[in-house]
Amino acid sequence: MQSGSKGQVILAGVVLGALLGGLMAWVIASREEADGTPLRELGPSDYFQLGMGILGLARQFGSMLRNT
Repeated sequence: MQSGSKGQVILAGVVLGALLGGLMAWVIASREEADGTPLRELGPSDYFQLGMGILGLARQFGSMLRNT
């Protein structure tokens, strides 16, 4: 992989990640508006579980790319 294409891949990942995060926030906010009930607050264990899920997904994605 050339350094130019590596930069493009990283930039594409950043843009796609930001779009996905924005979409998730929009869906959650519109659900809260429709129901009228506030979302529950997240605790430290919730953030830990979220982080572990994201790391697991990144690991799985990386292994998929290496095995092809």
